[in-house]
Amino acid sequence: MTDQRARLIKTAAVASLCTALILLAAKIFAWVLSDSASVLSSLLDSLMDIAASAVNFYAVRYALVPADRDHPFGHTKAEGIAALIQSAFILGSAVVLLLHVVERLLNPQPVTALEESIGVMLFSALATAALVLYQRYVYRQTGSLAIKADSAHYYGDILTSLAVVGALLAAYWEQYWLDPVVALVIALVLLSSVLEIVKAALTVLMDQAMEPDDLSRLRQAVLSCPGVRGCHDLLTRQSGPVQFIQLHLELDGQQSLYDAHAIGRRVELAILAEFPQAQIIIHQDPV
Repeated sequence: MTDQRARLIKTAAVASLCTALILLAAKIFAWVLSDSASVLSSLLDSLMDIAASAVNFYAVRYALVPADRDHPFGHTKAEGIAALIQSAFILGSAVVLLLHVVERLLNPQPVTALEESIGVMLFSALATAALVLYQRYVYRQTGSLAIKADSAHYYGDILTSLAVVGALLAAYWEQYWLDPVVALVIALVLLSSVLEIVKAALTVLMDQAMEPDDLSRLRQAVLSCPGVRGCHDLLTRQSGPVQFIQLHLELDGQQSLYDAHAIGRRVELAILAEFPQAQIIIHQDPV
């Protein structure tokens, strides 16, 4: 794992936590002034963001720890555990929000301080958009599952902020029913994000094989090496950005051990060209 990759992941985790703290303070100010259900929904979302980002911050630091005697395959599964913890926080905020929405649907109330609240939510959308752009850049460079899960959730926050602005504008024309309805939609979006994050986390924690397209690239890299007659017993699993790959190479049984080893090394380099983070085990079989 390169120093640059570790630095990018740590910086993204810190940026996520700082952004969540700033937005929480701004939304508390807007909610106290407006008593808006939709603003409260966004506030609760930011509160969960802080908890999730804090978990994410410590998880990515642990995941970056090199392999040791007790963890010979590294610590990358910590990102999957962090994603599950994030999903629990998000689920909790969605449940609390749903309870508040029911009360507001039954008893609609006027919304005050509309200009200040709209300004806060527009600021929230812009700040979150900047964070998501940086997180997606970091994910493309590192393949970090924790950063990807965080980015997906913050992307939902952008839509949430814009939806809240719409509800506040409706309240300006005394259409107060839209405020709890928007909060309800946000709660459903949060529940949907829980399912997506849990699915991604279980992919890592349950040692799911690489995606079919990646497996196809892997086979092509192996079979394109001179001297390789075939391969079998190809086993893979994905753990964060790292792919664990093991396979049996079919080689000419009449050649020397030195030549067989050289072919195996060429295959390893060909795989690393496609999957730079891969951990590879190759067994040579004579045919």
